[in-house]
Amino acid sequence: MNKTALITGTTSGIGYALCEKFAKEKTDIVLVSRNYEKLISQKDHLQSSYGIRTWIIQQDLELPEAALNVYKELCELKIGIDYLVHNAGFDVSGRFAESDIEKEKAMIQLNTVFITELTKFMLPDMEAQKSGKILFVASVMSYVPCALNAVYSATKAYVLSFSRALGAELKGTGITTTAICPGATRTNFAERSGLQGTPSFRRFVMDPEKVANIGYGCMMKGRIKCTPGIYNKLVVFSSKIFPAAVVDRFTIRMFIKR
Repeated sequence: MNKTALITGTTSGIGYALCEKFAKEKTDIVLVSRNYEKLISQKDHLQSSYGIRTWIIQQDLELPEAALNVYKELCELKIGIDYLVHNAGFDVSGRFAESDIEKEKAMIQLNTVFITELTKFMLPDMEAQKSGKILFVASVMSYVPCALNAVYSATKAYVLSFSRALGAELKGTGITTTAICPGATRTNFAERSGLQGTPSFRRFVMDPEKVANIGYGCMMKGRIKCTPGIYNKLVVFSSKIFPAAVVDRFTIRMFIKR
């Protein structure tokens, strides 16, 4: 029998590419997103193109009860999950004094609270079967506090820290955690967050398929973390050796529209 992955935020970008990768590897998929029409279309495409089984869970993941709702529906479907992929997330950029606090609260809910709760609900099942892999889509900003992206970069620092700590706890259980930390990627992320036209999304932008393939490979190998792309690796390395003031000036320049 095929193994099964639950993937959030599947209908576009890196999440869509991850679904294609898992499907090519003959993994059945539970698709979790909020757009029902896109979910149905994606389900039909994956089943007809790859011959896998797919299920859909329609849920707005920004709601406080989202993780519990997803887990309840999963229990009703009576499906065991081998791979849990936390891909869904979004950004609110701009000066913190001027940004929308309600959007930022929704972002914190999705980027941190939701993944924590859903992992909490699903981990006992993985421990019972003594196997499982969890992939967290973090960000290169997990390493670099970013001016004009203060709350988003803080949430992604949480994702990386949570993934690494949880992985250490689970060592020897048959369960691994992996955090992938991509930089700018060709998705609708920049448009939604208002970052289109900034230097960070004009240069060194990666295709979502490449990011997905790297993330999938790292997860399957049980790697703790990975940063795709030479440029993104240099950003992470530079953040560790240059003074904080230099890093802060660099991030401001990368996120100012010109």
